[in-house]
Amino acid sequence: MTESAVAELLKPGEYLACYDMPRMSGLWGVLIAPSRASIRARYPELAIVETLPMWMDEAELMGLRETPLWLDDDPPQGLLHVLVADREAEQ
Repeated sequence: MTESAVAELLKPGEYLACYDMPRMSGLWGVLIAPSRASIRARYPELAIVETLPMWMDEAELMGLRETPLWLDDDPPQGLLHVLVADREAEQ
């Protein structure tokens, strides 16, 4: 499969995000946010991915879009919930 630019597959304001969990594999989701900078400011642990990983196809990306994550969810949902729990456990 050739590399697909994520920005061409998602709507403006949607970002493919990955949280590489310590000692485990990554959690993936589509995050809705005003900008990359706003994501980095709130969740610096997240990677914003610009091309689909080799193992992910467009159908899987569209599946992640069906249950998007919102930057300002309180409490955080999905992978953001896990990220915050890991952050709190490290303190």
